[in-house]
Amino acid sequence: MSWDWATTVTTVGGVAAALVGVLAGSLLTSRAERMHWSRDKQIEACAAIVAESTRIQLALRRAWCEGESVDWVPWNVALGTIWLVGSPAVVAAAATMDEVFWDHSDQFVQQTATGEEVWRVARDRMEGARLNFINAARLHVDPRHTRLAQVPVSRPPLPHGTGSGTGRRPDGHPAPGTSSA
Repeated sequence: MSWDWATTVTTVGGVAAALVGVLAGSLLTSRAERMHWSRDKQIEACAAIVAESTRIQLALRRAWCEGESVDWVPWNVALGTIWLVGSPAVVAAAATMDEVFWDHSDQFVQQTATGEEVWRVARDRMEGARLNFINAARLHVDPRHTRLAQVPVSRPPLPHGTGSGTGRRPDGHPAPGTSSA
């Protein structure tokens, strides 16, 4: 009878060890899958911020030059998403971009910007904030990444003769609020 008892104990011990192994493996796999899902969501959210910030910048330019309206909803959705899944440094960089848009948007939406120099200053601040965001996101995703020095989307060249103080739009017409002289 002791032989049966030893076999039972050995069998139960083996089954228990197998269950503990399966449970531990399941927990580790689940954790790895959650981490992978979280990283993927963070990358998607960062990509949306980059895309939407570029879209907003171009929309502000069109608002100023052509009187088009700016659709802020996709930008706000991208901001909300980054607030949910982003690291504090990434969220702070996105907030800085949003502040830059707030600082400059009215003059372009209301078409009161006085010339190309005003646009250049705003554009440079928008692109600088975007680059800061991209670098914060790159370092969060993989700390081995190096910082970039250039934004991924090149700015369109400004036409000749639209230098500082000309008061002209890129199409050569007077900018809103300036005389045609």
